[in-house]
Amino acid sequence: MGRRRRKYRKPQLLRAPRALPTIFDCPHCGARAVSVEMRKKEKNERGEIKAVVKCGKCGLYAEMWVPEIFQPVDVYSKFLDAYLEGRLEYTFIKEGGEATLSLEELASEGEEGEEAVEGGEAWESGSGAEEEGRGW
Repeated sequence: MGRRRRKYRKPQLLRAPRALPTIFDCPHCGARAVSVEMRKKEKNERGEIKAVVKCGKCGLYAEMWVPEIFQPVDVYSKFLDAYLEGRLEYTFIKEGGEATLSLEELASEGEEGEEAVEGGEAWESGSGAEEEGRGW
């Protein structure tokens, strides 16, 4: 006499935990180009480490002291709060690389682009397409 067989159970697949982000949105220019560098070798008298926040597009640069336990996402949150409240000293280290346009210049460029489309060959209206036999 034998005992009853146990059913075979497949091991459940474990999903990998979501990774924390490493690249963030810039509060100044809006580009997704802000990186956070943790310099653990530089410590102050309270045991905090230096964190450097840099934007690759507009050149926004800020240094701050944070607890050693902080992750880059925590540093970014602290930086964003301080930036929006105006409590943080920051500089722009990228000078002259990209030309910046004012809103008036952007508006004038947009009008010139519309004139070029109107003057040249643009998309035909529905009536012109029907005349050519493409009645969609």
